[in-house]
Amino acid sequence: MSTLNLSKYGQHSIRFKLVTASIIVQVAILSLLVWNNTRLASEHLIQQAEVHIQKTLPLLNASVAGPLLQEDIATLGEILGQVTSEHNLRYIAIFNANNSLFIERGLRSASRNDNPIQNIPLQQHIASSPPGTPYHLRTPITIADSVIGYLELELDTLSIEQAIASIRKQGIIIAAAGIILSILLLTFLAITITRNLLKLTDAVSSLSPGTKPVDVIINAKDEVGGLALAFNKMAKKLQQREQERDAAARATQESDARYKRLVENLSSEYFFYSHDTDGVFFYVSESITDVLGYTQDDFLSNHNTYLTDNPVNNDLTFREDHHQTGERRPPFVISIYHKNGSERMLEVSETPVVDDNGKIVEMEGIAHDITSHLQEADELQQHQDNLEVLVARRTSELKTINNELESFCYSVSHDLRAPLRGINGFSNALLEDYTDVLDETGKNYLTRITLGTQRMSSLIDDLLNLSRITRYKMNIQQVNLTDIAKEIIQTLRDNEPNRSVDITLEEDLCAMGDKNLLTIALSNLIGNAWKYTGKCDNATINIYSSMEDDTRVFSISDNGAGFDTNYIDKIFLPFQRLHRADDFPGNGVGLTTVHRVITRHQGKIWAKATVDEGASFHFTLKIRAGNC
Repeated sequence: MSTLNLSKYGQHSIRFKLVTASIIVQVAILSLLVWNNTRLASEHLIQQAEVHIQKTLPLLNASVAGPLLQEDIATLGEILGQVTSEHNLRYIAIFNANNSLFIERGLRSASRNDNPIQNIPLQQHIASSPPGTPYHLRTPITIADSVIGYLELELDTLSIEQAIASIRKQGIIIAAAGIILSILLLTFLAITITRNLLKLTDAVSSLSPGTKPVDVIINAKDEVGGLALAFNKMAKKLQQREQERDAAARATQESDARYKRLVENLSSEYFFYSHDTDGVFFYVSESITDVLGYTQDDFLSNHNTYLTDNPVNNDLTFREDHHQTGERRPPFVISIYHKNGSERMLEVSETPVVDDNGKIVEMEGIAHDITSHLQEADELQQHQDNLEVLVARRTSELKTINNELESFCYSVSHDLRAPLRGINGFSNALLEDYTDVLDETGKNYLTRITLGTQRMSSLIDDLLNLSRITRYKMNIQQVNLTDIAKEIIQTLRDNEPNRSVDITLEEDLCAMGDKNLLTIALSNLIGNAWKYTGKCDNATINIYSSMEDDTRVFSISDNGAGFDTNYIDKIFLPFQRLHRADDFPGNGVGLTTVHRVITRHQGKIWAKATVDEGASFHFTLKIRAGNC
């Protein structure tokens, strides 16, 4: 795949550009290095030769000056022969002061003419002369600063030129080897880099909607490896965004479908429309026919003529001005004629549509036919008004009945008490004055009459108290139930000093209520617990409170006679007793009184019991935070 991609890019590929640029740079740099090294080496060799010549000339001058002055040819010949062999001279000659040849050794080059020799530097000679041209040098021979002759030398420069050529050749070889190695290394690096880049290119090319992105695996810790990691992350994010986009598209399609179904289901009451900022309608949905009977074309052409004279239409102009300011208004109601001539009330909601500059260009709205709803609301209001009149009438009648009941209770208590007192008084008189005349049966009858009148009097008192509790005006305050219970318990102990009852009473039981009514309720509950534990050997009574569902519950429990829970729904009804009067005296009004007191305090009361194991009564009252 990479080869195909490389051939696709050809000379425009990064690999080709990297290798070509690197080769050019390497050739230029190595060429400069070879040239510079060759130049330096040549200058060094020539400089060494010149230094050698400068050192040799004074020695040679000193050696030949004496023999030349004495014209000792043999000695001069010996010296010149030795110098020629030691210093690789091609030719050496000595001239006398008259510039006549005195002695010579070696072979003079054929290129030497008779022109005077110009002593130029060796470097200049090599640079300006053809290769292999000997170097000529002429220097005076002096003694005590007097010239006695001349020394002429001819130095062979071929060895120096060969050394320079050898250095140049070595430099070129080294440069070529460096260039080749650089090309190989750069090609390898370029292939490595471009291979990874081609992987990224192929991965990018493979990205397409709906396909899973392929992870690019590049085991490199350089920038390309970082680029691969970044690409993998980007591809995953793109896939995630594509999934989110697809989900959003599906949600939009589902929403459109729901919207379409909603519109179809509401077509009998709703229609949609659009109008410009001048109030000219240019769109209305097909459901306009179901709501108002008009076709779309009829409504768009004549919508202004369909408005009724109903006052609700008077401020439509103001509402249009309202929209010009860009303010969003709440739904409003308009009145419009149905095609059949009837009036229809429409609740309209509009939303402004703005352009990119924030300017309102049109309004989109939905109209809801609320005619039937308004009619139902009117009918409901009429029923409500009639109900309020009926409630007021019934309240007045109930108040009258309560007043009559209060009068009746007073009459009963007044009219019945006098006969009962008479019966009770005469019965006691007969028992006291005619004890000797009456037999035991008669005495028993009179005793029973006396007890009956007493129960009747107690029952009348309880009924009157129950009636008073219903009409009693309460004084709500915080009440310490513990203190009230202590007084009730003390009274019970004083009345029956021989009884031993274990009573547990929680301290600081406080509640909001009327102290007098709560005293009546606690007297009945604690009194019942005291009464129904009368036949227990180890009688116990517990008075406590607890929290149930964030509500304070007050409880009074005992281990007395208990009762059958099958009749628990009757214990708070008047005159309902679950025990025989011979076993436990009472008239069946006490728990009814307790229920009425708790109910008037907006509390609840309930009971739990087991026969011969005891009973517990629980009730709720409003409480206030803090201690009593």
